[in-house]
Amino acid sequence: MSEKSATYALLVGTTVVWGGSFVAIKQALNYLSPLELLFMRFVPASLAFAVLICWNQRRDLATLLREEPRSLGLMGFFGVLVYHLALNTGEQLIPAGTASLIMATEPVFVFLLSLVLLGERLTWPRVFGLCLAFAGLFIVIRFASGEDIEFRYLQGVLITLVAPVSWAIYTIISRPLATKYSPVAVTGMGTIFAGVPILLTGSADLLAKLPHLPWDGWASIAYLAFLATVGGVTIWVMALRRLEASQVGVFIYLVPLWSAVLSRVFLSEPVTAPLAVGAGLVIGGVALVNR
Repeated sequence: MSEKSATYALLVGTTVVWGGSFVAIKQALNYLSPLELLFMRFVPASLAFAVLICWNQRRDLATLLREEPRSLGLMGFFGVLVYHLALNTGEQLIPAGTASLIMATEPVFVFLLSLVLLGERLTWPRVFGLCLAFAGLFIVIRFASGEDIEFRYLQGVLITLVAPVSWAIYTIISRPLATKYSPVAVTGMGTIFAGVPILLTGSADLLAKLPHLPWDGWASIAYLAFLATVGGVTIWVMALRRLEASQVGVFIYLVPLWSAVLSRVFLSEPVTAPLAVGAGLVIGGVALVNR
């Protein structure tokens, strides 16, 4: 197998892992609160990133800490604290498959912020893509469940929508840093900056729960911390060094599709016709915006 083929295989595997992370979050929330899950996911992930950075990214570490502490702090706040707390809280109220499709709109919000803050060019294909993506999102939210919308469901949708907006802010902040420093160092230090305040949220209640946490709870936490966070990010960055960004970026469209399949298999969430139609419009619209 060539290096390019191997990279493609790793990228597909990463999208499967990221699609499964919505299932793992849903499973872990059976035993932990959104804030407790944030603690259990990102304290170990921060430690793993610290080891990884000290091992092979030490050259960028001192410069990053000296020149970019504010940006790293904002990355940790929006990309870890706000993003994952919103996603964890939202997934308590809506299906995992729906949450993944809401998250798929993140590139649309990146473009909208770039339009306002960075003077990104607005073209008719992109306008059409925005309309398609939001039309698909409306179909997913309104019709995918096959039931009348309740306040609890709508509340979950609105909370989950905070996550892609937060990740869009994170992306805008991290872009210039990733061109100057190692992307692994930038991502890892942003995670570590969030891990320190998250460490302070540990409580006696959480410590009391841990000895009684069943195996699937521990498995979900390990999956999220090491496979989805550290492993997924490391493979993604490695792929960006071997392939063009446009070649890598197209794989992200697989994430909501894997999430829908895995949610069906492990959580018995229905895949309805409106969900499929909405997913197609969301993914198609995002692809047009990203052209």
